[in-house]
Amino acid sequence: MPNDIYGKIISENSFEKMTNKDTGLVGIRVDINSPLSIDTYEGEVFKRVVKSPRMDVCASTILKVRNMGYVPIIFAHQGRMDPKTGPDESCISLESHADLLDGMLHGINIHFMDDPILTRNINDFIGFGPGDAVVLENTRMEFLDEEKTKVMEKTTDEGRKALAKVFDPILDYYLVDAFPTSHRADTTMTPHFEDTPVLFGPEFISEYEKISKLYHRLYSSQPLIFGFGGAKFDKLDNMRKILSRKNVIAFFGGIPAQLLLRACGLSLGKTNNEFLASRGGIEEAQELLKVMEQGASCYLPIDFTVKIGQGKRSIRTVSTYDAQKHDDCFILDIGEHTVNYFINDVILSFISTPVSEIINHRMPEKRKFDWLFIQAGPFGKVDEYGLNTLPFLARLLKKELNITVLGGDSAAYMKTSGFGEEIDLILSGGAALSYLATGKIKCIDEGPSFKKYFN
Repeated sequence: MPNDIYGKIISENSFEKMTNKDTGLVGIRVDINSPLSIDTYEGEVFKRVVKSPRMDVCASTILKVRNMGYVPIIFAHQGRMDPKTGPDESCISLESHADLLDGMLHGINIHFMDDPILTRNINDFIGFGPGDAVVLENTRMEFLDEEKTKVMEKTTDEGRKALAKVFDPILDYYLVDAFPTSHRADTTMTPHFEDTPVLFGPEFISEYEKISKLYHRLYSSQPLIFGFGGAKFDKLDNMRKILSRKNVIAFFGGIPAQLLLRACGLSLGKTNNEFLASRGGIEEAQELLKVMEQGASCYLPIDFTVKIGQGKRSIRTVSTYDAQKHDDCFILDIGEHTVNYFINDVILSFISTPVSEIINHRMPEKRKFDWLFIQAGPFGKVDEYGLNTLPFLARLLKKELNITVLGGDSAAYMKTSGFGEEIDLILSGGAALSYLATGKIKCIDEGPSFKKYFN
């Protein structure tokens, strides 16, 4: 299986193999892409990162590397950068990330360097010791040209050369510790150094081990329950491959559910229809319907929690059919009837079915399994998570299902809602689905440091 080679690569290139200390500096590519707090004062907008599970694991990695006697140099991104349209609303400086980490890590001084990454040199790091850590500026705000048409992260061939020219003489090691970004071959995820070994950090290893277990489960005969939601339109291709599996039971909310309902010919009201049309994806959803006919057992919402107009009583529940009657209706989450339908009518019928009717193996021990539910994105808007998605998960916990939640924003909400100890959290969203669907890890497949494993 493809993940056998990944296990070998990750094991043979673990951060635990670090022993050399020349400069004592270790570059670490982390994922601290987190929700923002946005405030307006006297017409000026102020944005700061808020504490999230991704910040927690970054702090943990910094501590582990510090305890090994090294100075961590943090490479990370926040938001997205398009050279034509500029940064999106969440693409900001990492200064507030550094401030937050400084408050989280007692006994470690976090230093932020706001100059462009590629202007660094060894003199910038003289005097730092194991009690220090450095956060560099947002990697997606780094350009290779003065005209700012070449983003370093996306111009990989030139980007790797530029990155190596600056940091190969500086670093003892470079750790890739951002599994949530592993489905991308960005420059800082696939660096090419002559002298600096590229290894995997503790969080990357932990996330891989968790997702690898899900991968084996998906491609077995044992049933696996998915909840597909979220606001991204780029999940459909990965969903197609997962939904081709007949051992999958799938429930839909969020954008995937709306696209599928539109693909079935159902109107969701003018506002929702126009929003979906502007983003695309209905044709892909139509193709997905064909896959669903032959593969997984799939279930769509029967009602939504919506906002109609701007009045005090604007939030209400409408059936999926009645949504078309309201031009100013905006979908917030699945409805209460959908929660009851998903759990009482469908999930309970599955988990109460004798195992022998689900898996036909001769050996009794082969028929033993735990029911597992994987939530891939909220069924509603992430800031409206508590409407019905959270009660849905709370009721699942009472049915003694094992629940795994994928994705950074979702994991953050689970933590703050008090479910963090009862639900297994995997900080990867898109990367996890990509791996489950394809069995591929792009940053390893396209990483120059690991080509020897594929020859």
